[in-house]
Amino acid sequence: MTVSQHFETRTDNDGVVWITIDVAGSSVNIMTQAVTADLCGIIEHFAQSPPVGLVLRSGKPRGFIFGADVNEFAEFQTPEEVASHIHPVLRCFQQIEDLPCPTVVLLDGICVGGGLELAMAFDRIIGIDSPACQVGYPEVNLGLLPGYGGSARAFARLGLEGALQLVLYGKSVKARDAHALGVIDHLVADKDALEDAARAALAGDIGRRAPQQAEDPAAVIAVHRAAISKRARPENIPAPFAILDHYAEKNISFNSLIQAETPLFAELMMTPASIGLRRSFQLNDAVKKGARGEAGVTHIHVIGAGVMGGDIAAVAAMSGFDVTLQDLSEDAIAGALARARSLYERRLKDAGKVEAVMARLQADADGEGLVKADLLIEAVAENLDIKRGVFAAAESRMKPDAIIATNTSAIPLEDIATALKAPARLIGMHFFNPVPVLPLVEIIYTDATHADFVRRAMVASGMMKKLPIRCKSSPGFLVNRALLPYVFGAIEAMLDGADPDKLDEALVRFGMPMGPIELCDQVGLDVCHDAGAVIGMPKNTKNKLKALVQAGTIGRKSGSGFYAWDDKKAIRPRADYDEEELQQLAETLIAPLVKECRDAVAEGVVDSADMADAACILGIGFPSFRGGPLFWDDHRP
Repeated sequence: MTVSQHFETRTDNDGVVWITIDVAGSSVNIMTQAVTADLCGIIEHFAQSPPVGLVLRSGKPRGFIFGADVNEFAEFQTPEEVASHIHPVLRCFQQIEDLPCPTVVLLDGICVGGGLELAMAFDRIIGIDSPACQVGYPEVNLGLLPGYGGSARAFARLGLEGALQLVLYGKSVKARDAHALGVIDHLVADKDALEDAARAALAGDIGRRAPQQAEDPAAVIAVHRAAISKRARPENIPAPFAILDHYAEKNISFNSLIQAETPLFAELMMTPASIGLRRSFQLNDAVKKGARGEAGVTHIHVIGAGVMGGDIAAVAAMSGFDVTLQDLSEDAIAGALARARSLYERRLKDAGKVEAVMARLQADADGEGLVKADLLIEAVAENLDIKRGVFAAAESRMKPDAIIATNTSAIPLEDIATALKAPARLIGMHFFNPVPVLPLVEIIYTDATHADFVRRAMVASGMMKKLPIRCKSSPGFLVNRALLPYVFGAIEAMLDGADPDKLDEALVRFGMPMGPIELCDQVGLDVCHDAGAVIGMPKNTKNKLKALVQAGTIGRKSGSGFYAWDDKKAIRPRADYDEEELQQLAETLIAPLVKECRDAVAEGVVDSADMADAACILGIGFPSFRGGPLFWDDHRP
């Protein structure tokens, strides 16, 4: 038998083999090439000498298998190299499926990607009835489809509709829903019940439902194709369309799918979209790592109960912090608390959980929470004098090791710091609106800022389920510095006679969530004008924005701006344009954004090109399938 540092095998008195996966040197189980090679060796042995039964389980305290190691994908330079890696794994999984004994896999947590592909090779899948137990195929989010036979086994186990629900959308499914779908054959209350359930399955006491056959497969494919087409374009993100074509074959079967899967997986892995999406995944992971550690923050005090401050306070309380919310207006605080309750009702759904979170979010008009706060976040009006006054009054009431943070979007921290006796603990925590939705937080520091306050703020941001990126204090920091020249460049083009709909459509086709003209309306022409006053903007743009703001025509908020608005939707002509012309126009309009990112990296405003790309993906909505503006610019033809 193969000796492995990643697997433990034990044969019980009944002749049942229990395999425990416990990947060495990792807090979770990941299917690296080394791990899969070890597994293949173990299964080869049992294929030659079959046991009475075979059970696979995890030895980790959390999760079953978190999929493959995405970092290893970069090693494959050709489709042939991809296929040569896949073939032994396919053989291994088929050997499991062909064993002449019953086989069972026990899921006590996350089981995604290659982990779920492995699980589906077993006769029975048993999971715990817990939100911590989830299954899924996230490969489409990396521009891929399952590559270890998962697309075929999903079809064989679930039928067409069930397979598409897993493979096409890349979402994890909680245990109860996975059981209803047919992925999990049996649920138990907790981990302690898994072994007994495994023995019951080995004895044949737990069945497996038949896959649901689609009456009209073509109609099923058409419905999903229409849904996908609303979200993606095949020239940008080919994977979901390739998956639909994969399942649209007339004589679809397990064998036809398994034969087609490997070359399709290898082809997709070589696409620019998959390369970009995998890079974006790695960037996201790198940002998360920067937010780990101990923050020493349990109580957060927020000053300013407007939309930003109220939402920051609400998110902090939902993340487990004790929060006090201060404002000169008690009505503003009441409004913020009402919005928070509405958010919790939507997100948490359980009345008891809502009340528990609301108990952590306290109105504090007099600022009594300052005394016990570990972190102060100021979110008042973008006015330097007002901010200085807030900090001057707050500092003397706070603990000496408390972090003092401003949510300013553009004002240099050096100017704000003049109000403080201890400027070393001043940082910026620039959240993005809407706070409950957008994950990015820019953590701003100055030459005077003590590094430990920066580190603690990054960790606290991570605890709020946010993704923090360090930036040195400078006008616009990083995101606004990069975004506004791009937006102002589009406005200049429009003022020079370009069709605003054409400008916007060019960037939508490029992959941005909306075009720059519509974005300006969405954010508010008043906000763009004020930000431009700090960062700088072309004279014609400045005059145009000023005139529109003075007229009260400020975008979606007022019902009209550069476009007329129907509630939350801009009224655009959305005409047809030449695709090549749109592509060239998009590249021209993106150029200022790319330049500002390069300059910010060169000036040390942001730590690296990777972090600049991550910030633009997370904060601007730069298309993740392009891997970030600098990566895209470096790799475009």
